[in-house]
Amino acid sequence: MFLLIAVPLISEEGRLGREANDYKYTSLGIDIIQSEGTDIGAKLSFKLPGPLYVVIERKAENVDTENKTYDRVINGARIGAHSGIGDLLSNVSAKGVNLGIKNVFDLYGEIGIKSVSIEGNINSFSEDEAMAHLIAGIRFGDSNGWEGKIFIDYSKESEVIQKPCPLESICPAVVEYILDEETDQKFGAGILYNINNRSAITAELTSSKVFESSFKIGYQINF
Repeated sequence: MFLLIAVPLISEEGRLGREANDYKYTSLGIDIIQSEGTDIGAKLSFKLPGPLYVVIERKAENVDTENKTYDRVINGARIGAHSGIGDLLSNVSAKGVNLGIKNVFDLYGEIGIKSVSIEGNINSFSEDEAMAHLIAGIRFGDSNGWEGKIFIDYSKESEVIQKPCPLESICPAVVEYILDEETDQKFGAGILYNINNRSAITAELTSSKVFESSFKIGYQINF
């Protein structure tokens, strides 16, 4: 956490000719994710009028359980809004009162839906019912160099478990599997380095209540 706060301070001021808080909300990113296995993800984000933006993402995971291996594909879409802390407090302050607070960081929130499909030699599942997905966090640092973010992520997660056999029941000879849903709460932190006005590299660490913690690195194209 100290690293996330410290690295933005060593950015070269004005190196890319941007305002320090000109964080990009229109981008295309590709990530390699290390968790239970090595996975891949892609995310497209584009800005709408005002403070709004849209995020579309897809992630493919290979899950290795005790006895079985299966592929888990997650598709998601969210609409987000962001605001500098100074702008936000000025808007909610008393009329005519200038608090003089600078936009030292951006607050952002995203709400949307995601679906999960699971395929493998155990069975094929398709989650037709969309699940709600909520993300909230802050972005800070200098958009001319190093940026950081801290966020929290709420959603339901689906994983494959062996279908339990009730006591005093005759259990089938063939092992059956079902989808188990559980509400997950993730905490994450990440850094981004703007190589130039069009490209950046990213790194992110996320903890989960349901799955193992994950680490991802990526390349981002800014528009």
